[in-house]
Amino acid sequence: MYKKAFFFRQDRQLKKINLEEIIYLEAKKNYTKLYTANGSYIARISLVEAMKLLPEGKFLRVHRSYAVAADHIDVVKRDGILLASLPVEVPVSRIYYGSFTKQFTILDSADIDTGKKRTINARERRR
Repeated sequence: MYKKAFFFRQDRQLKKINLEEIIYLEAKKNYTKLYTANGSYIARISLVEAMKLLPEGKFLRVHRSYAVAADHIDVVKRDGILLASLPVEVPVSRIYYGSFTKQFTILDSADIDTGKKRTINARERRR
């Protein structure tokens, strides 16, 4: 089980934020911007370090500068993600696209990159 909230420094205070509120993260040099439905916050931590502290599988890295909360993903396109909670398209880089989409169950035999139906040969059917 993971912690449901954490604190970060803001205006010489410790600000509490619940993990469920975070929709996506954006790297800003040595800072990470946390986006929620109620606004955004900046924490003095790199995105790499933030990802190490956050629960595994809760946030998915989709770009060198972005990670998204898996629960808030609505549509996955080849070059971007549409979020259910915010009218924002988060970019997806080619480097992260393959590993990102492997974390989902896709209920279609079409090739997601080309949109064409994929043919299944006899060897694949036996698996």
